[in-house]
Amino acid sequence: MKRKNAKRLLAVILSAICVSGLAACGSTDTVNNSETGIIQTDDSPDESQMNTSVAESGEEVNLYGYNEPITLKIGLAFNSDFEWQGEESVENNTWWNLYKDNGFNLDIMYNVDGSQQETKRTTAITSGNYPDIMAVSGSDLIKYAQTGVIADITDVYEKYASDQLKEYVAWGDGNSLNSAKVDGKLYGIPQVNDYRGDAMMMFIRQDWLDNLNLEMPTTMEELKAVAQAFTEQDPDGNGEDDTYGLALNGKEGFNYWSGIQAFFEGYGAAPGYWNGQFTFIEKDGKVVWGGALPDEMKAGLADLQEMYANGSLAKNFGTMDYNQITQDVGSGKCGIYFAPRWGAMVPIVDATKDDSNARIVSAKIPDGMGEGSSKPYIPTTPGTYYVISSKCKNPEALIKLCNLSVDKLCYYEDETEYDMYTGKAGVYSGWKTCLVQLTSQDEAVVAVEKEYNALKTESQEGLNQSQLTNVKNMQAYSSAVADGTIIDKLNAEDPDVIAGIGMWTVSGDDLGGGITMINLIKENSYNYSVYNYIPTETMSSKFSTLDKLALETIVKIISGDSVDNYDTFLQSWEALGGAEVTKEAQEWYDQNH
Repeated sequence: MKRKNAKRLLAVILSAICVSGLAACGSTDTVNNSETGIIQTDDSPDESQMNTSVAESGEEVNLYGYNEPITLKIGLAFNSDFEWQGEESVENNTWWNLYKDNGFNLDIMYNVDGSQQETKRTTAITSGNYPDIMAVSGSDLIKYAQTGVIADITDVYEKYASDQLKEYVAWGDGNSLNSAKVDGKLYGIPQVNDYRGDAMMMFIRQDWLDNLNLEMPTTMEELKAVAQAFTEQDPDGNGEDDTYGLALNGKEGFNYWSGIQAFFEGYGAAPGYWNGQFTFIEKDGKVVWGGALPDEMKAGLADLQEMYANGSLAKNFGTMDYNQITQDVGSGKCGIYFAPRWGAMVPIVDATKDDSNARIVSAKIPDGMGEGSSKPYIPTTPGTYYVISSKCKNPEALIKLCNLSVDKLCYYEDETEYDMYTGKAGVYSGWKTCLVQLTSQDEAVVAVEKEYNALKTESQEGLNQSQLTNVKNMQAYSSAVADGTIIDKLNAEDPDVIAGIGMWTVSGDDLGGGITMINLIKENSYNYSVYNYIPTETMSSKFSTLDKLALETIVKIISGDSVDNYDTFLQSWEALGGAEVTKEAQEWYDQNH
C-alpha cells in the first residue's frame, strides 16, 4: 500500500515537469507527460484587468468566462498512473472550481482509462453525440475540420484571445498557429512546446554497471554486451536469475516510454513518433520517411533480433507497455530502457526502496552505424491541438478556456496559486485536470540549467517559483541521503523527498536526463522533421494503416522473422500510400526551402 501511495505522489510531481506533446505524452485527450515549467513575468495583467477587455466596437468582452453560465460536454480519459490528490475528486478540484466560478458547467459524457480514450471519442463522434472540447492530433484536426465535426474558430480567436494567449502561440518560430489552419481558417489552439525537450535518450542502472565493472555503452555493440551482462551476470548481486537487459514498448509502439523507435534512432532512422504524424527527415538532400532507410533499419533489426534470441531483450516485449516497463524498472528487473529526460522520475522511488544504492542515469542513445549516427527524432509542429465541436453554441468557450489555462499555468501570482494549478503531492491534482493544458514552452531547457547551476553554486538568484520548488526538493533529497534517512523518508512518503529524488534524476544528477538533453542541444545532433505543416488529406487518411503496418513488421522481425522481410514491407508501404505521402512532403519542402 505504501508503494502505491508513493507512486501516486510521484505522479503529481512528474506532472509538474512533464507535458509532451501528447502526451506528451501518451494520449491526445488527456496529456500524460510533457513540460510544465511555469514562467511568471513582470508584465502579468492587473487583477482588475484580467476578466474583461474592450472590443473595437466599445463592447466589454469577458475573456475568461460567462456571467450567465453555459454547459460544455466533456470526455475524460486519465492515464492509469493518475490519482486524485488530497480531498480532490472528479467534480471537486481546483481547475473545475475555477471553471464553475467563471460560468462553465461541465457535463461528463464519459470517464475512461487513457488507453481507451481514442476509441471512445471516435465512437462518440460516429454517433453524432460527442464532447464539445477535445484534444486531437494534427491529422485528426484536418479530418474533423473537413467533415464538419469541429468549429471554425477564426473569428472568435480574434475577438476573445488574451494578449497572454497570443504570446503563447507566437512562441518560437510563430508557425504553430498556422499549423492549426485548414484552407486558411483556424480550427484549433496548438499546445506549443520546445520539442527538443522530448528527445529520446537511454536510461541505465549505473549501480549495475559499477557492480559488473562495465563502462557506459556508447555504441550498439557495447549496449548489446551490457544488456547481456545485465541478464546473465547477476548485476544486483542477489544471487538470483531475475534481471534482464533491455525493455521495449512493443504494445504501445512508437511511444514516449521506451518506444521501439528510440532504438532505431541510434542508427539514424526514425520509423515513428507518438504525435500521430509521419516522421519525414532529410536524407541525401531528399525527403524520406524515417523508416524508409533499409540499411539503418535492417542493422537495428538484426541487433534486436540477436538480443531477443539471447534473452537480453525481454521476451514479452511485444506486449509490454508503460505500466509493465515502469514496474520492471522500479522492482529492479530491468537495467536499460528509453524515454525523454524525465524517464527515471517514476521508477526511481521503488528502485531505491528495493536497493538503496540504486542509481538510474541517462546518456545519449548509443551509435549503431558508426560514430555520430545516433540522432533522436524531433518534430517541428505541435502534436496536440485543442478544438471545439461544431455543434457547440459557444465556440468562443474554447478561447476562454485557453485564456484561463495560460493565465494560471504561465502567469501565476504566487507559490500558492502555482501549487493549486500545477499540482502539489497530497494536496492538489494539478494540470492533468485542466481541460486545455497550455503550459510554459521553454522550461524544458531553461529550467534544467538554472536548477542544476543553483545546486552547484548554492545560489537561487533568478529562479522562478517552479525552479525554487524543484531546488528545495532536491536539497531535501540530498540531505536525506547524506544523513542516512533516505529510505525512512521514502517509506514515510515525505512529499519533499519524493519530489526531490524524482527531480534529481532530471536536473540534479550529473548524468540526469535534463543534462543529457542539454548536451544533445549543444551538439544539435537531431533528425528534425522536414515537413513542418499540417498533414495533407492523404497523410491523414493513410497514417494509421501505414503506422500499424510498420510496427507489426518490426515486432515480427525482432521476434524471429527474416530481417530481409523489411525490404518486402517497404515495397508494401510505398504501394499502400507511402510513396504518395512522401511525394507530397517533398513538394511542400521544395516550395518552402
